Amino acid sequence: MPHSTGLARSSGRQDAKEPAMLPHSLRFLGPRRQDYLPGLLDHFRPIAQGMALLEEALKYSLARRPESGFKVLAGEIDILEAEADKIKRRIRNHLPAALIMVVDKTLFLSYTSQQDNILDAVQEAVTWLDLADFEVAPPLALAVTRTVGEAARTVDLLRPALAGSIDLILRARGDRGEVKDRIDEIRRQHAKVVKAKRGLIAAAYGSGMDFARVYQVIRFVEYVYRASHSVEGCADILRAMLAR
Repeated sequence: MPHSTGLARSSGRQDAKEPAMLPHSLRFLGPRRQDYLPGLLDHFRPIAQGMALLEEALKYSLARRPESGFKVLAGEIDILEAEADKIKRRIRNHLPAALIMVVDKTLFLSYTSQQDNILDAVQEAVTWLDLADFEVAPPLALAVTRTVGEAARTVDLLRPALAGSIDLILRARGDRGEVKDRIDEIRRQHAKVVKAKRGLIAAAYGSGMDFARVYQVIRFVEYVYRASHSVEGCADILRAMLAR
């Protein structure tokens, strides 16, 4: 029996352009079946912008000039969060069947949630900046700025790790070891955030400020830490995707 006849009988009403293939070959399906992975980069863009705006908002707060731009920055972060949610919904609502996804569907959905959590944490951090005047002594202000800078660096490192993982998964392009190194770099950077957070909390308690001010600083840095921690969670999921 000719090969083509056997294929027709085995696939039934299956579209001839998308025959049953080995999982390795799924990466070569049409663009509509692949755009959910590059969509993660679209989703990351407003998240990275939101983290950058948090750094700017902190500068306004520490300079005690919130009226000169803080409210505008906080509003822009809210807009970015709504944009990120819209992109996430679009990606999730247009996923192909789990059987033909090139990554595990549960892992993929977990990744979108983790990446979304980054900007959620940024929003909460801004809220704590705005609850009262963020009045801290210069040494403590420097420690706060450094901690936010370390967290922003963690966020920045996610994009090349994500882009490299997508290239490997979809196109088998790039160096697997290099992508793993980028993922490991995220973990190392997050460890710096953890260390900075602990030092900042200790410094806040020893600063002599009233408890309300100490609590505001601690809550702010906790959400900054959560943003970085969510990036580390994204890195862990990328590593699991590559392993599968």
